[in-house]
This record gives sequence, structure tokens and C-alpha cells, in this order.
Amino acid sequence: KMKIKNRLFENKQYFVTIGKIHTSDQLSVVDAYRINRLVKKLNELQEEYRELKERILIQHGTPAEKEKTYEISVENREEFNAEYKELADIEHDLETEKLTFPKKIEDGFSAADLTILELFFDLSGLEENLTEKEE
Repeated sequence: KMKIKNRLFENKQYFVTIGKIHTSDQLSVVDAYRINRLVKKLNELQEEYRELKERILIQHGTPAEKEKTYEISVENREEFNAEYKELADIEHDLETEKLTFPKKIEDGFSAADLTILELFFDLSGLEENLTEKEE
């Protein structure tokens, strides 16, 4: 089963990778459909995370000069950190098995992308393809 924690939404590489695979023009219709469903679910969870994170920031911080940032005072830091860690550690069961990696996509993904992709895709087939190409 596919499981993720909220802290994934703090990872900039996650957004880059999901963006790449979601907008790839190399996807079959079935793969595009599956990935689209996954991305919709992830976007919902990410939005919920963003709202809750903002609530914690507002509760424990004061708006900083830079827009959409907050300063957490020393006396509030411990409580903020505890609540933030709790929020970031929430695990979501995406209630689906890992997806088969789209066969048509062969290039354009870095090692950093693969670290993210292996959360959502079974990459064992991909390794076989890479080995075959090298031979």
C-alpha cells in the first residue's frame, strides 16, 4: 500500500517530480488517468496540510514583514515545534497499491525524481529497462 507523511509537502523536489510526471505527454490514457487520480488526492491532502500549518503559525506566531511568513517567539517555539512535528508526522494511507511506472516514460527523470517516484510507483520494471539499455 501507498503511504505518505505530511512532511512530504515540505519537499520542493516532490512538487518538481509530480509536476513532471503529471504533465508528461508520454503517458498513455490509462496511465494519465491513474496519475491524475493520485495527484488529485495528493493535492487535497496538501491543501489540508497547508491550512493546518497556517493555523499553527497564526496561533503561535506574529506576522513578519515578509508576506505570508511568521515569526515564532522564543517562548512559543517549543509548543509550535511540538504541534508542527505532530502535523508533519501525520501519515496518510492512500488506500491504493503502488502504481506501475508508465512504460512510455523513459527519460527526463533524475535520481532525485526517482526518490520521490518510488513512494508512488513500483520501479522494479524501470530497473530492468535501465539494465537492458546499458547492455
